[in-house]
Amino acid sequence: MSKLVHWDEIQNSRVILRLDLNVPIRDNKIYSDFRIIKSIPTIKELLSRNNKIILLSHLGRPAINSDNASLSLEIVANYLSEKLQEKIIFYKNINNDINFTNHRIAMLENVRLFSGEQDNAESFSKKLSQLGDVFVFDAFGVAHRAESSTYGIMNYIDYSAGPLLLSEVRNAINVMLEPRRPLCTIISGAKISTKLTLLKTFIDKADHIILGGGILNTYLHAKDYEIGESICEKGMVDTMRKILNSTNSDKIVPPTDVVCCVNGDLSDYETKEISMIQSDDKILDVGPSSIEEYNKILRTSSTIFWNGPLGFVEHPPFDSGTKSILRVLAKSSSYTMIGGGDTVSLVEKMDLQDSISYLSTGGGALLKFIEGKEMPTLRKLGLME
Repeated sequence: MSKLVHWDEIQNSRVILRLDLNVPIRDNKIYSDFRIIKSIPTIKELLSRNNKIILLSHLGRPAINSDNASLSLEIVANYLSEKLQEKIIFYKNINNDINFTNHRIAMLENVRLFSGEQDNAESFSKKLSQLGDVFVFDAFGVAHRAESSTYGIMNYIDYSAGPLLLSEVRNAINVMLEPRRPLCTIISGAKISTKLTLLKTFIDKADHIILGGGILNTYLHAKDYEIGESICEKGMVDTMRKILNSTNSDKIVPPTDVVCCVNGDLSDYETKEISMIQSDDKILDVGPSSIEEYNKILRTSSTIFWNGPLGFVEHPPFDSGTKSILRVLAKSSSYTMIGGGDTVSLVEKMDLQDSISYLSTGGGALLKFIEGKEMPTLRKLGLME
């Protein structure tokens, strides 16, 4: 019968360590090593206690019956080996006889390339459990997924929560249950239905809410402003209107201006007041007057939670609003938590990692935790009621 064990008790063992090493890779190059770097302290701590480690992770979303050669974790294994200055043997297939005679770390191929992983198949869960003596889950980014390497394996082997996972949960609780006031929440990004759920969660909890991206466009459309060709999920407009008719809708800070391009031409752009947007405009960033007002609010906030960049940050100058806010947060003494890959990547590019209180490795998992959604892996680990 498997049981929950304390992280500090794990020593002299073969440890199956589930990490989230799902990093962006293009042309055989890792474009952000944020999740890799965040996982290194856990690995080093386990090694210091005379453990041998079998690393599990996923990469991307492999398609069934397709060529998924680009989703191999081998490039991540080599990169991690260099960062650790530690030999890592890479296994493309599951081998119950992993030999640690001349190394201390093994890494298994992308678990999503194996049949049974995403279905949480009992047979695959058992097979994974046979690789070691104890299982450590330290992959917050997939804590909301009941798969073999995140959940099913714990039915067949003693298990523990890793320190990065515990840190993620603790910092999310700081925002949701114990925030220093005022609490300002920045919600943006293109996944409008997801962000609307987040908006519903914070409408009662936050003191101020700042919107950007697709959810800002939906907000403007719900208030009967012209938004032209801007990204907007029309099916969510009625939901937004219900939110705007709720008791606390005045917590949403309305923008006064936006940056638009005309007819999809990114080189043809201008700042416009929201009442002046035309049918051929496309909103790509929040305008400077709005950002100035937002920054005033952020400077007086004690807790700031941010999920999603405000504009089309991949294409300057539509990253101006997001960068301006990041500079304010970097100088702030408030508690700041940022989640979401695009925003975190920009923090890295601006070299502001050490100026933000907490950068989360979780995307969808962080949002689900904050929304109080069922997360079976966290429940199994005793981290949710």
